Amino acid sequence: MNLENIKLSEQTKKNLLAIGYSKLTDIQEKVIPLALSGKDIIGLSQTGTGKTASFIIPVLENLKKSNYPQVLVLVPTRELAHQVNEETRKLSQHLKLRTLAIYGGTSIKDQLRSLRFGVDVVIGTPGRIIDHLTRKTLRLDNLKFVILDEADEMINKGFLANIKEIIKMAPTERQTLLFSATTSPDIEIFSRRFLKNPQTIIGEKGKNEENNIQQYYLDTTSRQKSKNLIHFLHLNKTQLILIFANTKRKVEEIGNLLRSKEMRVDYIHSDLSQNRRTRVLNKFRNRQFLILIATDVAARGIHVDDIDYVINYDFPQSPEFYIHRIGRTGRAGASGKAITFITSPREKQQLLKLVKQKNYQINALPAKEYL
Repeated sequence: MNLENIKLSEQTKKNLLAIGYSKLTDIQEKVIPLALSGKDIIGLSQTGTGKTASFIIPVLENLKKSNYPQVLVLVPTRELAHQVNEETRKLSQHLKLRTLAIYGGTSIKDQLRSLRFGVDVVIGTPGRIIDHLTRKTLRLDNLKFVILDEADEMINKGFLANIKEIIKMAPTERQTLLFSATTSPDIEIFSRRFLKNPQTIIGEKGKNEENNIQQYYLDTTSRQKSKNLIHFLHLNKTQLILIFANTKRKVEEIGNLLRSKEMRVDYIHSDLSQNRRTRVLNKFRNRQFLILIATDVAARGIHVDDIDYVINYDFPQSPEFYIHRIGRTGRAGASGKAITFITSPREKQQLLKLVKQKNYQINALPAKEYL
């Protein structure tokens, strides 16, 4: 479906065409008309399917500049707050709305200053939103929309109590949109309590992984992992590659090792300041370096188009981490590859069990790819 088939203002269509939104993704095609009609929505969709635009585009159609927030978007991580904020600014540039990302690790003074001058759209992590509500520096009285992005991850991170507290402070007359990659009893209970007759939309859930990501495993040993990684990277010097490790120390170890081999590489983990993490991600997006190493804390915050390879240097600590890691490639219809290093029969058994449950296809990595 193209933009002509959806009832948007000509000004909005003109802006969307100017920034490259000529054809809508599956989730956008399903959500936008319903959201425009005022329905509460539960959207089940993986990352990389264009869901941010699916909720921002219809919301913007119903906003007029105000001194108080009209839209609140709750997200699980700092990186995702930054990403959604940037996307909102791009989509609303013709409206000159004021947006603000609120999360820890950055100057609260700057946030206070922006709130005093007035903002229309607030995107934030539950903890920092609660902080501002407690300080009475953020008012929710004028909210028209509450959006929960990656609700499953927020619940996994222990934010459910905070989210409930925030929602209770929002006006009862509002539109609520909830997006999640997976469903769970917590999400179902929450939806029944806080959403009004919601419409459930199922996007291309799992379709991207199965069709667009070629998944491989590499049988190796703990001692040989670094050697195999270095050989692989030398063979793929022009590719954009994201490497996952399980600990901050291991992330830094890999970074130092690759730098000693004169590779242009950087890393992110939770001990780094938010400003540093943002700078690193922007450089990665702009291909100022081609190899990024990260912990799972950063997994959901990495929204970078055209990543060629995701490498699980360390075996993921849960099936959810595996799914979210490999979902960093093969985004929005692009193709990608994911490689998992296997160092024990137990890891191999766990991986094969997971891919069977998810109906994924996975193969051993051909020797020519890394030797």
